[in-house]
Amino acid sequence: MLRKLHSIPGLIAALLMTIVAMTGAVLSVNPAIERASAVRSDLTPVSVATLASRVSTSVPDVETLMRRPSGEIIAYYQAGGEQHASIIDPATGKAVGDYRSSPVERWVKNLHRKLFLGDAGRIATGATAAFMLFAVLSGLALLARRMGGWTHILAPIRGDGLQRLHNETARAVLAGLTLSAMTGVVMSLTTFGAIPEGGAQEPSLSVSAITRPPMPLRQLSALAIDVSRLRQLTFANAADPSSVIEVNTTDGAGYVDPSSGKWLAFQPVDAWQRLHGMVRMLHTGEGLWWLGLILGASSASVPLLATTGLLLWLRRRRGMPKLACNVPARDADTVLLVGTEGNSTWGFASALHAALTRAGFRVHVAPMNDFAVGYRNLRRLLVLTATYGDGDAPESAIRFLPKLERLTIPGGVAFGVLGFGDRQFPRFCGYARTVHDALTAKGLGALTDLGTVDRQSEPEFRQWCTGLAERLGTSLDIRYTPLLPPTIPLKLVSRDDYGADTEDMTSVLRFMPAEGTSVWTTLLRPRLPRFETGDLLGVVPPGATSPRYYSLASATADGLVEICVRRHPNGVCSGYLTGLRPGETIEAFMRPHACFRPGAGSAPVILIGAGTGIGPLIGFIRHNASRRPMHLYFGARDADDGFLYRDELKHLVADRRLQALTTAFSRSGSRSYVQERLAADAQSLRTLVAHGAQIMVCGGRRMAEGVAQAWERILADTGLSVEQLRAQGRYVEDVY
Repeated sequence: MLRKLHSIPGLIAALLMTIVAMTGAVLSVNPAIERASAVRSDLTPVSVATLASRVSTSVPDVETLMRRPSGEIIAYYQAGGEQHASIIDPATGKAVGDYRSSPVERWVKNLHRKLFLGDAGRIATGATAAFMLFAVLSGLALLARRMGGWTHILAPIRGDGLQRLHNETARAVLAGLTLSAMTGVVMSLTTFGAIPEGGAQEPSLSVSAITRPPMPLRQLSALAIDVSRLRQLTFANAADPSSVIEVNTTDGAGYVDPSSGKWLAFQPVDAWQRLHGMVRMLHTGEGLWWLGLILGASSASVPLLATTGLLLWLRRRRGMPKLACNVPARDADTVLLVGTEGNSTWGFASALHAALTRAGFRVHVAPMNDFAVGYRNLRRLLVLTATYGDGDAPESAIRFLPKLERLTIPGGVAFGVLGFGDRQFPRFCGYARTVHDALTAKGLGALTDLGTVDRQSEPEFRQWCTGLAERLGTSLDIRYTPLLPPTIPLKLVSRDDYGADTEDMTSVLRFMPAEGTSVWTTLLRPRLPRFETGDLLGVVPPGATSPRYYSLASATADGLVEICVRRHPNGVCSGYLTGLRPGETIEAFMRPHACFRPGAGSAPVILIGAGTGIGPLIGFIRHNASRRPMHLYFGARDADDGFLYRDELKHLVADRRLQALTTAFSRSGSRSYVQERLAADAQSLRTLVAHGAQIMVCGGRRMAEGVAQAWERILADTGLSVEQLRAQGRYVEDVY
């Protein structure tokens, strides 16, 4: 619900928010420009009395002095029957140039404040400010949820490129946008009288003809105030005996007797006036030029936030499947509930729904939030759910547990829960575990053990469905087709092969963007999309529907795509890739994997990989231009034909991009494994961890489990554990 409430005002008011924000960004630079170019009064401390005396001497027939928020003094006077305005040097009181307001600035202000529509435009811009304030505050709440709570609000943001761009930009500008929107709402409410402006009482004045001659201006005691407090001074009219001097300052407004120099009347500013003065300064930056620039930069981000937000919304909408034969809840014997944040789980739910329907079950599919009474024929409750942030419910499931606690479920109902997530997160499928425990506590029997799917793995999904089918006494024909992002053609330009057995060899494959087939793509030089070392290359082999993922050993800056692939017996994609010849092309896409990268800073990095797991690790070493301490533990079968990147690693050690290289070969030499080499170096590794080292593991799951067990023994006497390091982001894995 919160996400919908956040999206709706953004979609409705996106254009208006963009117009108001961009015009506000343009206006925000004016205070800084004026301050930089103005002859300012605050550079030369002087009293209002002295300034008035100097100006009246230098500028005949001066009528009004005005001090702008930038500190610039403007004198208004008549000359030749026309009104003129000049910029004044407060040190001399002389005019140093003509003052002309910018027609462009007036045009932008008109558009910003009322869209050239008068009061109707003011109402529209006020409503836009309210929309923006709600969007900002709801976005902040969503970001806190995504980060796992307010205490993690500044932690690194995970997700794909579009999600990170939207959320990282939002986090950087939230404070500025909140201030701009809140002050804009207050100013709009004040315009239409919903909030008092203050200053309702004018200084009462009753003046008869003044017979005494006026005193010299510099001797007027009431004007012995610093110019920095002046807003406007209107001189007395020498031809009118009853004319007085009108003064408006930051402290209040009143009238001064030109013959005595004393206040005839003075009305201090009240609390409402002070409030509105502060609100105006915070909204416009007038008087705080640096704040204006900050607010302007924040406002300039609104088009980006609106665009990325719209793209995320469209992506979620596209991810919603159109389910055929979805049985009404009251008639269903099987209810399939879906918890998802970005709609990716719906693809799996759709495949399971179709398979169960073909098997003869009456299935009703709905978001977990729609869980309710009315399941009169319910016999099975299946839950497919992702996890949001640090174990929280995703958007379509946030109301499920409170509803479950209140509802009574008929006896004899069995359940099954399948969780979707990423093993790199500390609480992998944490919400699915919570749901499983809650259903068990409700007295329901489990059809299957809790299932988990790592990074939308189709084999893991099918494995759980097979177990479910066995418990149901049927077979399920799962026809899952993932929704893949757009692919790009990549041409193989070189390959290095390792291993004498062609059926079990490992290849390092390097690709470049392939030339396009159309006229336009042929004329334009093909480019690689943005990706970093450690991200994943998705490849769908011919005849298959699901992508296989390979860790990237290169980054966009390298100008090529490099992966390591080991050919597996009967491996569809590995056989396809290792069978390629230079010049042949594949279709592939990039998938961000931001949680598997060296952390920022100069702390040591301990890299552990076996076989093709060295791919991203050597990429990290290549890009180690700062020479931070990196220690590589590499395992392979054979030192002769299984040592990937052997010559390059020697060069990287000599170049100090790699501080230490430790190898383990299971079928040659001393016949050891990487976990044994880690155990042998336990003391030095404990020292590195004590100095903040990050541990990065890449390779097969069995190897990663053995490495984790070795680290538990290494850390046994340090007060740390692998789980603690994972929670701190200092123990990360890329396993397969």
